[in-house]
Amino acid sequence: MILRYFYDEYLAHASYLAGCPKTGEAIVIDPSRNVDQYIQTAKSNGLEITASAETHIHADFVSGTRELEARTGAKNIFIG
Repeated sequence: MILRYFYDEYLAHASYLAGCPKTGEAIVIDPSRNVDQYIQTAKSNGLEITASAETHIHADFVSGTRELEARTGAKNIFIG
């Protein structure tokens, strides 16, 4: 299991990338709009982002789920 923590101090926002080296798949949880950080981390660990999940609605924050879907084909999941 690969688990990476991302934190944006300006927005006080945390997100995560969890991946399986065996399957090569990864999920991004509560992605920020800056999706390059997840794509680069996945690539450097030999992973493909196949899903992103939102755990709660951010009224003051733009999520990166749509951009991740457009750039990686990741399936969007809402958990909340």
